[in-house]
Amino acid sequence: MTLLDHVNLVVTDPVASRDFYGRLLGLAPVMDRWLEGEWFDRLTGIDGARARCIILDAPDGGCRIELLAFATPEGTTEADLSDHAATGLRHVAIRVDDLDACLARLETPPPAIEVPRAIVPVGKRMAYVPDPDGIIVELAEYGGTPSFTFGGC
Repeated sequence: MTLLDHVNLVVTDPVASRDFYGRLLGLAPVMDRWLEGEWFDRLTGIDGARARCIILDAPDGGCRIELLAFATPEGTTEADLSDHAATGLRHVAIRVDDLDACLARLETPPPAIEVPRAIVPVGKRMAYVPDPDGIIVELAEYGGTPSFTFGGC
């Protein structure tokens, strides 16, 4: 069996991102620590690399999101997230059981873009919202019971 274990997102403000994903999906921190040392330097290719790592988990263990905020070197925003045609990761898709409930959980809902029903298969709804760093989060609701859910969403 092959399952996706987690998604790693490099963020600028780990607390804001932790709170965003906690509200949106009901994810809770299961680890919050600093990553540094020779192994991390080798992994990143950066001498003296140091980053705060917060791992968020769904209550049922369905999926994890790893937030990484670099302190050394100071993170950059070189990646142009607005260039959707560029090679690389464009969004993170999360299956939820109640799209409207997820969107309602946000304190200040960002503008959600719902995909027209004519585009998606019957019984599926999709909406996209940006996280605090502009990373696109796709929320996908299926008519049937999903294989995993997030915090009542």
